[in-house]
Amino acid sequence: MNITKNFLSLGKMARGDTNNTTRPLLFTKPLEKIIIHWIGPYAHAPASVRNWWENGSDGKGVRASAHFVVKDEFVLQCLPLNEVGWHSGNMRNYSSIGIEVSPKDATGEFSEKTINTLRELVGHIKKETNRNLELERHFDGFQKKDCPRFYTPLTSLFEGGGRVVNPEGGQQRWEILKSFLNNPE
Repeated sequence: MNITKNFLSLGKMARGDTNNTTRPLLFTKPLEKIIIHWIGPYAHAPASVRNWWENGSDGKGVRASAHFVVKDEFVLQCLPLNEVGWHSGNMRNYSSIGIEVSPKDATGEFSEKTINTLRELVGHIKKETNRNLELERHFDGFQKKDCPRFYTPLTSLFEGGGRVVNPEGGQQRWEILKSFLNNPE
């Protein structure tokens, strides 16, 4: 696995202290979790996700970020592992590493290549932080978002132009994925 580092710029909303974006916001609590997200219903290139966080539509950026963006075999690191990212919408940001994943289609399912890369990345993060971090979904926080969509029980899927309730198994798919990601080769 190759990780390309392209850290978000200090001074933009996506990185730094909420009161002073020119200063990095370092973790002050012990890391506890790795939180898995999905980018949305389209297979975005990691660089375009990073650039959206950095610049937004107005050049100032957005108050959103994660430590990594993954698509297939490509991993882009956007934040150092000792800084807070804006990925979970609550206090979990202050004790977690965020990974955004580009799905293979609108259902939110991750490709086999992406899943294998995620497995390597989770192992890498645990080794680098010297912590056995718990894996969670964005869904597991207080917001209960359908993130990552294919791996949650609440989501709606698109079929034939309409929305249908996520077929039985979103929670099951998460348990299988989580087990795989937690067991490096």
